[in-house]
Amino acid sequence: MGLTKGGHVSLELEGTDVVVSSVSKRQSTQSRPLDIDKVRDRRMLELSIGSSYIQGHDITEVVSKGKILPEQKRWIREAVVNLVGVEVAEEYSNRVVLQYLVDPRMIDLDQTMKKFSDLSVAVLRDAVNGLAAGDKVLAQDAFERGYQSTKLYRLLLRLSLQFLRNRKLRDEMKVYAVDDIVMRMMAIKDLGRTAYYSYRTAQHATEIEDSVDLSAIRAVKKMAATTANMQEQAFDGFIKQDVNMASSVIDQMDEVRKLYKDLHGLSTRGGAVDSLPFRLIVRDIRGIAGYAVALADDAVLASFG
Repeated sequence: MGLTKGGHVSLELEGTDVVVSSVSKRQSTQSRPLDIDKVRDRRMLELSIGSSYIQGHDITEVVSKGKILPEQKRWIREAVVNLVGVEVAEEYSNRVVLQYLVDPRMIDLDQTMKKFSDLSVAVLRDAVNGLAAGDKVLAQDAFERGYQSTKLYRLLLRLSLQFLRNRKLRDEMKVYAVDDIVMRMMAIKDLGRTAYYSYRTAQHATEIEDSVDLSAIRAVKKMAATTANMQEQAFDGFIKQDVNMASSVIDQMDEVRKLYKDLHGLSTRGGAVDSLPFRLIVRDIRGIAGYAVALADDAVLASFG
């Protein structure tokens, strides 16, 4: 087991058993070094910082053998803007220390998941309303809100991993067992995809140049309304572990498929309906509906857990 005299062990209760396991000091730390010299570009740096955040590290040290360039420091600061609760704590010529300052015990995971889901649905509705009214300002606002909501997605992944790995934290919260956290992680991943397709719907709505055929607008609004209702019911079904509610979501997918097919038939008329942005809008809404069904599947699994 790798135990030596003076070594560290972990002692936990599992039901009526006492479990002793070997640990190391390094395993208990919540700090992560990040060598910027090994990072190829800005995108890779953002992904690396985001990954450290999601993994639950309280401190991420961005280090270099030489100097960290001013441009690279700007990239670091901009990456932090997209992470809830992270600040630049220390900054030197060859090292930047990022620190997470929010106590996970102060955040309700289910309420934050609901907020994330509600924001996603609101973005979808405003995107389609902007499209129907030819209001690009509303569509752009929906896109920006949707993009910003992805910060909640990263926070939710971080929290769920922390709860999953830390028994003491779960005990203090007194709400979740390991199986509950695993199911929530599955739901968060599905909610993340609905959020992505929602803000992409808004983005494509800003790209429509010509007026859209009235019959196409009616079909898109109906498809979006059904899809938004599916997501709301799927999330409620997940939280309440209501199989009937989840089954209703799955049944509504047939209507979305029919509307999707009808809208593709309208594309032969030309104009804005045949444009790439409009076809992407239709595809994105169908994508949201698909992940709402996935969320409903999560609800069914959770109810029989």
